[in-house]
Amino acid sequence: MNPRIVSQNILKELPTRTRDIISRRFALGKNEKPETLESIGKSFKITRERVRQIENDGIKKARKIAEESNDFKEAINFYQKEIQKHGGVVREDKIAVGNKNHIIFLISLTDKIIREKENDDFYAIFATSEENILRAKEVVKKTIKELEEKGVPQEIKTFPEELEISKKILKTYDGKAMGLSTWPEVNPKTVKDKIKLILSQEKKPIHFKDITEMIGNLPQKRNLHPQTIHNELIRNQEFVLVGRGYYALKNWGYNPGRVRDVIYQALSVSESGLSKDEIVNFVLNQRMVKESTVLLNLQNKKFFKKDKEGKYKIKEA
Repeated sequence: MNPRIVSQNILKELPTRTRDIISRRFALGKNEKPETLESIGKSFKITRERVRQIENDGIKKARKIAEESNDFKEAINFYQKEIQKHGGVVREDKIAVGNKNHIIFLISLTDKIIREKENDDFYAIFATSEENILRAKEVVKKTIKELEEKGVPQEIKTFPEELEISKKILKTYDGKAMGLSTWPEVNPKTVKDKIKLILSQEKKPIHFKDITEMIGNLPQKRNLHPQTIHNELIRNQEFVLVGRGYYALKNWGYNPGRVRDVIYQALSVSESGLSKDEIVNFVLNQRMVKESTVLLNLQNKKFFKKDKEGKYKIKEA
């Protein structure tokens, strides 16, 4: 059963102008997107209201033709069963795969399947009854309320298929939790939010080039240049450079600054001073550098001094 052939067999029974208008309104020809009433009206030099009348009349005629078509009945029966497999209501793009516009046209000719167009809250959906639509939307409403009360993404134990019709509920980057689409940890909008999402999920410092690649793999795909990511990491105080090109989140306990600044931070909280090993351990927990880099900075007598016991302290000004 080929939906394109089924729809074309129905259309060819219609008057030429009617067939052309319906084809353009449903994008059944070369154009992938439906045309507006106004654009079609201009090409025929008639009003948009007249185009609407011709379209409506054509749909009525197409329905009568479809009623006599065994291929049409077979197609509708097939799509009914497919929708039932998803509980009686499903996102349109799960059913209308390949020849999408032809499938939508065929379904517009029957009362056995209901199509709701996409809006701000829901994706376009197919359903076998109004009751199934109401039930699915009630599941969505209840889940949104629960998520709002929790305030943070919730681990997914089961993800009811009804939730897939909602634009307000999304799975997280790793697919292990779900939350509201307005939450940056679920649906990051800005470059900063995307970086925070990647670092939070990975839970370790990452090189800015790897962060760029991971952002490109997010569900809301958007390819960014590595320099764009690097610039955001540099200018935003929520991120800390911990190694050559490697960044971490400040709230993980990383302090900003150079290796020398980290040594200074370690010594500033110790009145008796710290041994070389203690300082090295502290810095290596804060920075992805070689031990020799720490020791080289520690030898800077302009900032640090070593006492008779071999412990290092901050050199007073």
